[in-house]
Amino acid sequence: MEIKINVDEQLDGIKVVISGNDLTQMTAIAKQLQTKKSETSKFVVKTVDDIHVITQSDILMVSSFGNELTVTRNNHQQLVTRKTLKQFLNEDKSQLFVQISKATAINLNQLSRMASAFSGNYYGFLTDGTRVTVSRRYIKHILNRLEGNDENETI
Repeated sequence: MEIKINVDEQLDGIKVVISGNDLTQMTAIAKQLQTKKSETSKFVVKTVDDIHVITQSDILMVSSFGNELTVTRNNHQQLVTRKTLKQFLNEDKSQLFVQISKATAINLNQLSRMASAFSGNYYGFLTDGTRVTVSRRYIKHILNRLEGNDENETI
């Protein structure tokens, strides 16, 4: 697949042209672009006292313990809700979050670098300097997502 991007100052907005010889693949690409455009970038987090509506980009990571999910925001505020990590990841239609261990997922846009740790594990460093441990079980999936592959792969 070849992707070309042309900037045309004369156009008002964005124009997408898909060309090729495989109608099925072109249709799938068009549907994916339409889906991405219409998806919401907000999450609703119901806590004991409040209901918070937050943008996906405002979330650094989420961690679960049983049926409680802790959502950590950019300002280090933590919100606790009754939800599993699996439920949270299923609600993430834009595939912004990636699981890094059995109980933790991070916002892929907040990942700044990764470094080797012990026993095949890695450390992930988020844009705010937070260090998280990335289990070796999830490394291949994370690398595929960073390279733009395997969005729907289940581990």
